[in-house]
Amino acid sequence: MTISEIKRKLQELLTPILERHDAFLIDVAVRPERGTKILQAFLDTDRGITIDECAEINRDLGRAIAQDGSLQGPYTLEVSSPGADRPLRLLRQFHKNIGRKFKVTFQGPEGSSTASGTLQSVEESKLTFSTPSGESITLEFEQIIEAKEELPW
Repeated sequence: MTISEIKRKLQELLTPILERHDAFLIDVAVRPERGTKILQAFLDTDRGITIDECAEINRDLGRAIAQDGSLQGPYTLEVSSPGADRPLRLLRQFHKNIGRKFKVTFQGPEGSSTASGTLQSVEESKLTFSTPSGESITLEFEQIIEAKEELPW
């Protein structure tokens, strides 16, 4: 199987598991490493995902992979939250991050721009950030190229 086929298979196997756990998929990564494959699934919930939930989903996914039988060869399975250092990818991730500071790269009228600001609100697909100078920036989710939380340390 190619990497893209493995990613599609993991997404397919994860769908019913995530529904049972009220979780959603952020991203899937597959990378070869010394004769094996590292299969990574980055997940979240609308309230935040716990280590215990990740471990349970990991076990469920491991069983689903074994039952399916289409993934051949050795692999290591990793299920985790995306981590604070990874950009937010889905609109639904922003709701629980209101009040946090972000560095946002977005498509503006003159090309891409970058701004830092605190996420003030999410209304439908519009996100409003307040900059350190007190200015307010409202963006459509589709305009956002990358949004990463600026950590306090």
